[in-house]
Amino acid sequence: MGETNRGRPRPRWATLRLGEITVAMGMAMVGGLGVGLAALAVDAAWLWPPPVELGTVGSARVLLGSVTGGLITVAVFGLWMRTVVVGLMAAHFSPRTLLTFLDDRFQRNLLAFNSAGVVAVLVILVRMPTDEQAPAPLVSTVLAVIIALAAMAGVLLAIQHATRSLSLPELVARLADDTLKVLDRYTEARVEITEVPPSASEARTVLAPGTGWVTAIEIDRMRKALPAGGVVHLRCRVGEFVTPRCPVALVSHAEANLDSVAEAITLARTRSPDMDLAFAVSQLVDVGTFALQAHTDTATAHEVLVHLEAVLVEIVERGLPRLHDKDKDGRCIYDEFGWDTVDLIQLCIERLREPAARDPETARHLMHMLERIRKAAEEHGAFAVVAEVNSQMEMVLALADASGMLSRDRQRLEPKAEVDRE
Repeated sequence: MGETNRGRPRPRWATLRLGEITVAMGMAMVGGLGVGLAALAVDAAWLWPPPVELGTVGSARVLLGSVTGGLITVAVFGLWMRTVVVGLMAAHFSPRTLLTFLDDRFQRNLLAFNSAGVVAVLVILVRMPTDEQAPAPLVSTVLAVIIALAAMAGVLLAIQHATRSLSLPELVARLADDTLKVLDRYTEARVEITEVPPSASEARTVLAPGTGWVTAIEIDRMRKALPAGGVVHLRCRVGEFVTPRCPVALVSHAEANLDSVAEAITLARTRSPDMDLAFAVSQLVDVGTFALQAHTDTATAHEVLVHLEAVLVEIVERGLPRLHDKDKDGRCIYDEFGWDTVDLIQLCIERLREPAARDPETARHLMHMLERIRKAAEEHGAFAVVAEVNSQMEMVLALADASGMLSRDRQRLEPKAEVDRE
């Protein structure tokens, strides 16, 4: 069943990490069950009758019921605070970026703690002695009080976390860090193929296995589907939307298993920034373009540009290897459409340059970012990147002219666009 579903779009709820939430809450409830039973066991084995009477079983039941209701209230309050944050941020970010506010580890931990507390208190409440006038078990009652106090602290932490989440620089830094994590997961180049492998005249076209976004391409599985000497020319890349009519590869050998080649391409209903570097970078650019177009928020735009500069410079220094592969039997995968550094620079600057060119300050920040990227590219011999950056600088200047920028403001941009043409 796993093989047949590999190429099909994943369900929409997968993007909300419901699996992680379920596992966290399940483990927390098991832990709460163990803590509750352990407290009752200690009371029964060593502290019965209790050396200090904190009240009767009847009063303890009232306390435990109140604690249970309080824990549920805290959980609801934490979710409400997250809703408030999303509502306030809706004025600053695009809907796609707002999804990052819903994927919050603190929120999952708070829900898990409340779940553990509710289970622990309920276990104590159910297994408490039936005699209402008997003394309340000492450890179990104290444990319920500690859980209630911890829940109160959780309210304060939820408010503090929600306030910190409203910080625009905090979100921009988080998006940049997530992008660098995706870059860290990029595999190194397997082989360097300098010449394009010839494609046979009777090359067969492989169509996409379904409709959705390409989230992964399994090169090993694709190569194993080829006979000796077979060649695959990839015609798609991670982050591309395909349909069953879209060609995703060309196979130059008649005996190749086309179904296995197609199934090596994993599709999903929505894009995910976890493995899709272009999408992760786009999320960062979304914040900048939305700030400039909707509210002319130059401070947020500057925050985006400095973090985007760090990301792009890191990409220039590391490089983006293509998915080329080849084995000793001549099976070869040639990646024709993979992302490279020039593609990502185009993706970012083409969306930022027009709104940035309307504001002198933002235009200077953008030109400074391009200058730093060009310098890094020159140091690493990435001449294609240098040429692309020079072209983007010229277009920023042209857009500044078209937007009616004052001549003095434009003159501040020109030194950064100067290129050594010797």
